[in-house]
Amino acid sequence: MPSGPAKILIADDHALVREGMVALLSRLDNIGTISEAADGKTALSILNTVPIDLAILDIRLPGLTGLDVAREVRLRGLDTRLMLITGDVSEESAASAIKELRLDAFLFKTSAMRQFATAVKTVLGGDVFFPPEITLDASGECPNTNVLSVRELQVVKLIAEGHTSDSAAHLLSISPHTIRKHRENIKRKLGLGTVAELSAYAMRNHIL
Repeated sequence: MPSGPAKILIADDHALVREGMVALLSRLDNIGTISEAADGKTALSILNTVPIDLAILDIRLPGLTGLDVAREVRLRGLDTRLMLITGDVSEESAASAIKELRLDAFLFKTSAMRQFATAVKTVLGGDVFFPPEITLDASGECPNTNVLSVRELQVVKLIAEGHTSDSAAHLLSISPHTIRKHRENIKRKLGLGTVAELSAYAMRNHIL
């Protein structure tokens, strides 16, 4: 989570879409500078010049696409969270992009503005946000650990090692209530709730 007001980049070639997102973000708490770009080259130039907490990229940007920009962000190791938005990509293609680029959020342009606001707040809070219609794995289970926050991975590890919510909370210097909230989020994201299921998941994904 940003230590101060969040710096956000919105990259979309439609001025009305950009203006709508800027107007909404301006009403949210803890939002600082909002940069804008109408093409991928400009977006990447901003990302390479200014520290950006969250980049919101249209997939079909002119020149460099949003996917191209996201790949460059990952290749260059920039400390920027990534949200891709699209109006015409299939759910299967969305799932593929999420896995390949380790996206923090993905939204369809048909989403309501309140869902967009929720996604932004969730990502800036250190979590991930994906529409419920996107299935990341044919089995319904997330195929890797990219959908979990760092704290959630720590909780999975401790629970899989046999720690109770109280002992895990003590080790992480947080409250048992917070541990239980993390477990609820983990169950929601992965569909896993029991200690045995979390232990198996931790083993498969080399968390232990």
